[in-house]
Amino acid sequence: MSGCVSTEPVNNDHIESDLHSDIPDSTTNDPSAGSQPSLPEPTLPTINQSILTVHFIDVGQGDSILIQINDKNMLIDAGDNRAGNTVVSYLKNNSVTELDVVVATHAHADHIGGMVTVLNNFNVKRFIDSGNPHTTKTYENMLIAIDEKDIPFSLAEAGQTIGLDPSTTITILNPAELTGDLNDDSVVIKLTYGDVSFLFTGDAETHAEDKMIAAGYDINSDILKVAHHGSRSSTSSDFLQKVDPNICIIMVGANNRYGHPHQEIIDRLNLFGYEVYRTDLDGDIVVKTDGKEYTVETQNKGLVFPSISIAFELMAEA
Repeated sequence: MSGCVSTEPVNNDHIESDLHSDIPDSTTNDPSAGSQPSLPEPTLPTINQSILTVHFIDVGQGDSILIQINDKNMLIDAGDNRAGNTVVSYLKNNSVTELDVVVATHAHADHIGGMVTVLNNFNVKRFIDSGNPHTTKTYENMLIAIDEKDIPFSLAEAGQTIGLDPSTTITILNPAELTGDLNDDSVVIKLTYGDVSFLFTGDAETHAEDKMIAAGYDINSDILKVAHHGSRSSTSSDFLQKVDPNICIIMVGANNRYGHPHQEIIDRLNLFGYEVYRTDLDGDIVVKTDGKEYTVETQNKGLVFPSISIAFELMAEA
């Protein structure tokens, strides 16, 4: 699986069909056409005009991920208490009017703190929770909002699937059973669209990673959301070898008090040769795919792999 990057940066304002159809031929054989036209700006060639877009929203020290496909919207986490308005604005700026699925990976405030603000601004059709409760006002307020709005509520369990859109396969890989540890009970989700796959890990630590490996789950994925903001408590070498991603994305706040991402994790990712993106350095990170190829756009860097991007453009025009 190979990826490429668009030359168009993310908008600073915050921005079932046949998967195997041929890409339309954009060349011309008309001899009267004269000289060859200049190449257009690099864009992602679409196989079926359906693009899966995954937004890793910069909420500082926390997680919030928006998944969009065929007018369906799924949100994983909503950052901390200060991030609620940021997430709501980002969603509205990306044409979200309702959320088909919302997942709270676990009850720590940096993942669910902004959730009440989200629930107060969007109709939510389904809410999925890890099932491991927390004795905080933040968690209690989230449950109260879900109850008051009569949002269909369910608990995650390994092996379940999430029906967002017929073109996607979304499988819950963790927790198989609750351990009592909020991080290890994080909801871990694998999303597959055509040949491209994502692994969203919440704050799952090595115990949860080992359980997923022992269970025999197919965790191999092209794009890995690195667990626990790049903490040394997660992302073991064994787990990385099983996932074998092309791209790793760390959601982390600048100069955070935890020292995330820990240097040994950065060194490990570099040793394996993975391309690493970080919200503290790159801002919002957006991955778009047609199920065959994908692009990575960042708020701060724009063009990331110009040589690959040019090669992809030529391939699309061939």
